[in-house]
Amino acid sequence: MRENTKRHLTKDELIITGFSVCHAISNMFLGAFVISFLMHYSINEIVSVSAYRLFYYFTMCITFILIANWCKRGNKKLLFSMNIVTRVILLGLIAVLGTKAADYVILLGMLYGIFDGFYSLPIYSMTIEKVPYERMVFFTGIKSMTKNIFKVIVPVTLGFIITTKSLQDTAWVIMVLAAIEIIMLCLLSPSVNNDQNRADIIGFCRSIKDNSVTKKLFASEILRGFATILETVVTMYIVYVFHTDMNLGIWTTIFTFCTAIATWAFGRFCSRRDYNWIIVLCSFLMLSTSTLLFINVTNISTLAYACASTVCFEIMYQISTANAIDMARTKYITKDNRTEYLIVRNTMVFIGQWIAFIALMYIGVFGLYNMLGLFVILSVICLIAGAIISTHLTKTIDTNIAK
Repeated sequence: MRENTKRHLTKDELIITGFSVCHAISNMFLGAFVISFLMHYSINEIVSVSAYRLFYYFTMCITFILIANWCKRGNKKLLFSMNIVTRVILLGLIAVLGTKAADYVILLGMLYGIFDGFYSLPIYSMTIEKVPYERMVFFTGIKSMTKNIFKVIVPVTLGFIITTKSLQDTAWVIMVLAAIEIIMLCLLSPSVNNDQNRADIIGFCRSIKDNSVTKKLFASEILRGFATILETVVTMYIVYVFHTDMNLGIWTTIFTFCTAIATWAFGRFCSRRDYNWIIVLCSFLMLSTSTLLFINVTNISTLAYACASTVCFEIMYQISTANAIDMARTKYITKDNRTEYLIVRNTMVFIGQWIAFIALMYIGVFGLYNMLGLFVILSVICLIAGAIISTHLTKTIDTNIAK
């Protein structure tokens, strides 16, 4: 049986999709293009990129913990609005600093983490609240397709502006998204909690310490967190091989177009019972192209790996995210503990990300560039392992959805 009965998005689902698009565009600038900028203007590009990402993930995790009570007991729409404020501050700082921004990677990473923390926790919570379980596969597929359609156009535009103008000029352009998000936020239906209990993360961890299902899910999230470094490594390889931001934008656009088609097909035609063969296909493509890249770094091997990595990572990410969100609806997680669950789940992702970027920083500090290929293969194996664990939990999650 297909998970969805209506083949269109509701108003709230459309607005959440709009937020996802704006967030993806901002992340593309603050991720791929800021990383490219650091590689051009930093003394040790790998160390600078690793520091930027490490402080981003660290501050994002801290932000999750600090805003837990607000998310659980207060107005999530108001909480979500803080990500817009923080992003404007961050983009304004980049616009003012210009090329000197490369000297402030820690500060930039921390502001980036605060911005993403204020975005991610409330948006996950509102998605659980406003998107029914039966529509989750359809919704995530359409949301990803819409996001990637915009990402087809944006990379070339950003790459052109950065190449012909500057990074700071592009930061001013990205700020326009803030006004759009404020309008969408006003149109979103209310999302106010009446729960008066404080967030109890430690108590939640104690309550699930003997639950093998949540342990497996959290293990898959650690592995998936480690594998998120592949997004950064793809950018680094493209910059190494093709040099300019314009080329980065062109190739990112091509890969994103392929991803948009794949995610649309996933949401439109696939159901939970299709997860297994999708994971097998994606695993084969990821392993074969990363091995080819390890054997010989050429234009062709770099592009083959980057395309497979971009498309397959997104599909595998969708599967893992859908299962992680649906886990919050099961009997294993009470309705009162959903906020704590989201924080612990994302902390597991952060742990994997910290380990990955500490390892990347080690490679940069000691100049072990010949190890980068092996590091990519290790990350791919972690992604596959995490996706397999998550996929094997699908049936268990389905049969334990709380009524």
